[in-house]
Amino acid sequence: MSEADDLTGPHEDTVETTAATTAPGMERIAAAVVLAFGLWMLMAARGIQVRNETGGIDPRWWPTAIATGVIVCGLWMLINALLGVKIDRDVEASQRVGWIQMFTTLAGIAVVLFAWNLGISFVVLGPLFLLCLNWIYGLRKWTSLLLFPAIIGVLLYSVFQLLLKVPL
Repeated sequence: MSEADDLTGPHEDTVETTAATTAPGMERIAAAVVLAFGLWMLMAARGIQVRNETGGIDPRWWPTAIATGVIVCGLWMLINALLGVKIDRDVEASQRVGWIQMFTTLAGIAVVLFAWNLGISFVVLGPLFLLCLNWIYGLRKWTSLLLFPAIIGVLLYSVFQLLLKVPL
């Protein structure tokens, strides 16, 4: 199996693909959803209760920065959609495999959140989730199945648990 085989999906060589058509209405809806999500994030970030107002970087800072970035991206998408800006992209029409992968990913996220609420550590759940996602999306080499999730798990643990002192 070559490196290129590792990056292709499990059924990509057997499915005939056609380019997806443009959908201006869908682009406007997607932009509006991103914008609304960013605004919701901003309201939620600003609603975080802080014991001591420091006037500087506090627990609201990063969520507010991320929400602002999402809002800017949503506005950019909306302006492009309303002005009819053509964006060159290589988008394929939806396929059954893609829908299965998407719903499996969403189900996996739900399982991880449920297990996390039961008290299972994210240090265990994160790499396990990545391993499953790699398998679902067709990656089969040991480096993508085992090494990548292990490295990401160590990085997340190091940054959040050790550096930022945020319990996982």
